[in-house]
Formats: sequence, C-alpha cells, structure tokens
Amino acid sequence: MKPKANDIGQHLVRLRGHRRLTQEQLAAKLQINGANMTRQVVANIEARRRRVYEHQIRLLVKVLRCSFDDLFVGTPSSSPKSNTPADSKPPRR
Repeated sequence: MKPKANDIGQHLVRLRGHRRLTQEQLAAKLQINGANMTRQVVANIEARRRRVYEHQIRLLVKVLRCSFDDLFVGTPSSSPKSNTPADSKPPRR
C-alpha cells in the first residue's frame, strides 16, 4: 500500500506514547484548542483510516509540542525531551 501524503498514524502513536497521553486525553487537548476531534478520530488517524487536514496537523504539532518533521518523518531529535524512559510502551487505547 502506498502511504498517503499526510500519513502520520505511526508517528502520532509514538509521539502520543512519549507524552503519556491516551487517545481520549489527546482528543480532549485538541478540543480545548479548537479541533473537533474525538477519541475515535484520533484512533482512525493512527490506524490510517482517516485523512488529517492542515488545521488539524497544526494543532497536533502545538498540543504534542513537536515539529512537523516529528509528525511526518518521525525524527525525534527536534522534539522536546520527555521524562519517559526510551523503552516504555505507549499507553493502551
């Protein structure tokens, strides 16, 4: 399967895990910042079943405190350090 232009699912899972956020918590933070995104929307993005729009991408970058590269390419070098051990697993959905 050819990846979509804004296929950020696997990177979103990783970044959310590093921030120790559940899908529900991420959705709540996005809603506080003006996005109409539920836990189900976050789950569908992570599962590559939903397209992500530009305004949503900007809010994800803001809420996750990461760079666009972190979200699209998966380069963690420019993201802020978290106090999560590198070998910890992301929270379950």
